[in-house]
Amino acid sequence: MVHSEGQIGKPLGSFMEESLLQILSRYVSPLAAESLVRRATAQGVPSRPEDWARLVEGTLWPELKRLLPFKEMPPELKAWLRELRDLAALEPEEEGEEEEEGRLEAVDLEDPTARAQLAQRLARLEGVAGVVVAGESGKEELFSGEPVFLEPGHLLLKRQGYRTFYAVLGDNLVALRALGQGYVGILARKETNVGRLLHGLRRLVSIVEVEG
Repeated sequence: MVHSEGQIGKPLGSFMEESLLQILSRYVSPLAAESLVRRATAQGVPSRPEDWARLVEGTLWPELKRLLPFKEMPPELKAWLRELRDLAALEPEEEGEEEEEGRLEAVDLEDPTARAQLAQRLARLEGVAGVVVAGESGKEELFSGEPVFLEPGHLLLKRQGYRTFYAVLGDNLVALRALGQGYVGILARKETNVGRLLHGLRRLVSIVEVEG
């Protein structure tokens, strides 16, 4: 889970850190939550879902138990760990799917018409509330409500070498797919089938990669 309503654009750290801070802030003060996360990530911020899960279970949760009279992990934190494991389970599928070249769709993110067509098609998918298709020369944005700034998240994750990523934002979820120097981002309702959404994004490849 990650806080919504524009928080995605704030430079407070990765999506995962934002998510964890929001959950912990329900039980301790925001400053205490930041201190807990800072100590837990002192040796480095994890870049993979399973690494975050191990960090929470092995480092942060024992510390939280010492601070508060918890007999078991709070439900919000349990749910967040389940989401991490679900995402981790999906990750290995990517390479196998991308090897099936007949199922891939080459996208030219520098062609305004191609960007618009892809954005319109993705916006029609069930549960989708917003789409961003961005290249170096421009981007196409379609949102049914208030726009959400996905660029900061993409740039942050790009440093970690991500290809496909998703995070829950309150009642919504965000999915990102890096394509060459650009990306495709989708904002959808939380109950949207995440596996299907990620599968569709993983079919997209940059035309530059296909043409070499």
